[in-house]
Amino acid sequence: MSLLVCVNAAVRSTHADTALAGDRSAIDLLAERIGALSDVCGVVVLHTAGHRQSYPAEWQHMELRASGEHDVVDALQRAVAAHDGCDLVLYCHFDAPFLDLDLCNAMIADHRRYVAEYSFADGYPAGLAPELLAAGVLPRLQPLVQDGAGSPGVPRDLLFQIIQRDINAFDIETALSKHDQRMLRIELYCDTRRNWELCRRLCELDATTAAAIVEHTNRDLRLLRTLPAYVSIDIVEGGPQDVAYSPYRLFGPAGKGKQREMSAAQLEKLVADVERFAPGCVYSLGVWGEPGLHSDPEAVVEAVIRAHGRQTAEGAPVAADERNARSSGDEPRIVIETSGVGWDQAQFERLVSRKEITWIVHLDAVDAEVYRQVRGEGFEEAMRFCHQLFELAPERAYVQSVRYADVEEHTEKFYRYWKERTDNVIIQKYDHFCGELADKRITDISPVKRFPCWHLRRDLTVLVDGTVPRCREDIRCSHAVGNLLTDGVERIWDSLEPVYAEHAAGTYPDICRNCDEYYTFNF
Repeated sequence: MSLLVCVNAAVRSTHADTALAGDRSAIDLLAERIGALSDVCGVVVLHTAGHRQSYPAEWQHMELRASGEHDVVDALQRAVAAHDGCDLVLYCHFDAPFLDLDLCNAMIADHRRYVAEYSFADGYPAGLAPELLAAGVLPRLQPLVQDGAGSPGVPRDLLFQIIQRDINAFDIETALSKHDQRMLRIELYCDTRRNWELCRRLCELDATTAAAIVEHTNRDLRLLRTLPAYVSIDIVEGGPQDVAYSPYRLFGPAGKGKQREMSAAQLEKLVADVERFAPGCVYSLGVWGEPGLHSDPEAVVEAVIRAHGRQTAEGAPVAADERNARSSGDEPRIVIETSGVGWDQAQFERLVSRKEITWIVHLDAVDAEVYRQVRGEGFEEAMRFCHQLFELAPERAYVQSVRYADVEEHTEKFYRYWKERTDNVIIQKYDHFCGELADKRITDISPVKRFPCWHLRRDLTVLVDGTVPRCREDIRCSHAVGNLLTDGVERIWDSLEPVYAEHAAGTYPDICRNCDEYYTFNF
């Protein structure tokens, strides 16, 4: 009996070659651990055309014909066929530096002891454990493969996605962590700069085993705040509607139309600065204002795309490792949150074809009277916008309703109407904005035990003039930390660190004390 290690290198990764511990990269650390496994008959790297990187000379290469489910399963079968006597496949990712030897050996022993067909780990940070697959099971996966599934950058949980389609047909073993860390959403891959930074911090602490990593991350949650990942930007101040549940009516020009807007040039400068510091962020255009009222929304989107691809920001050179790490195939991720009211039809039709954009329409009702109660006028226009959006870009469109006491009876009708047309339906919890609005929640769904705020850990909120409040809940900017157009993203991000540190210590200052949004997560 022998073990074949299959290393998935088709997953897009930008920092696998970057020095992580001394002069060793994630690939170097992974190679050391694979080299320490017993009874290995070979190591095969699965990669797509044009995405080969430097691997140990003894590792074999196998090119994926494409990057869908069929191609990965087919490549695994070809790899097994080329290695006589292989009875077990260990499947891992090439940018996972902390593949844990003790965990691997324990999983292999249990897999063989219980004659399992598939084994995986649960409750551990992603990247610590492999997946194990009995070689004889591979032909049985082909009927479960979905044609056309997969995209450039194979999903990391691809094997589990396939097996769960007929999960009762397989004998499965699960290695459970003593400390369930799923809620922390830790990803120990070097695929992004923010994840690479977390791996680097753990290397500095000499925490490179599963036990040490779990201990350190449980003990000091400050480790997990690395770089921003989600940036909400108001490109317009003002909107056409005075929404009943919005705090904008308390402090902004709700329902009075556009007051000010951020220029495309300002937005490009802002995004370029963020990308230099934290490449690969998701950019949401729309905090309080209506983006459809911008004088040139197409120029705004182009500004984000240009800034995403820039190698310098304001003349400051990007470090060599960052230039090498960027992938020309990566596209920016842009989210437009809109009421669907006030758009120029021609501009909308041109923008909806952009595959970089995900749309979220704040609709709230499918009944004209309920809509008027919540959002005012514009029901017919908003419904036309939604239906056209789902016709032109169904996979990138979402419709949303806020669930709260005044319209609770209508929420199910809204959900049923749209569920017949799409799976992309969002029922959003009500936000009382730390007590600024009346508490109209249907129920309190907050966790039993509080944890540090997701938004302080990974988000930035930017108003139309560049001002950065502590978070979206800081609606009066009473705790603003600076201006992203003038102060620079590093200073802004560092200014929020002490507040997150208080959260990690179990102390919740001023507005945070009454917040009910700390556990919500954006993209």
